[in-house]
Amino acid sequence: MNDKPDVVQIKMDKAFSSSTPTTTKAFQVRIADNKTVIVYNRIQSYILDSLIKAVFK
Repeated sequence: MNDKPDVVQIKMDKAFSSSTPTTTKAFQVRIADNKTVIVYNRIQSYILDSLIKAVFK
């Protein structure tokens, strides 16, 4: 098994706007077999920072 996580790019239909009222998927990371982390555009920066540090040790 590959120990590096797979990062999946998500293509958006329209241009990103900070005033987007809906929550959408920003990116997805497969960290192991049957384990995937999905990050949405409304995530708080301190949570994203902790997540990235945990996944990319």
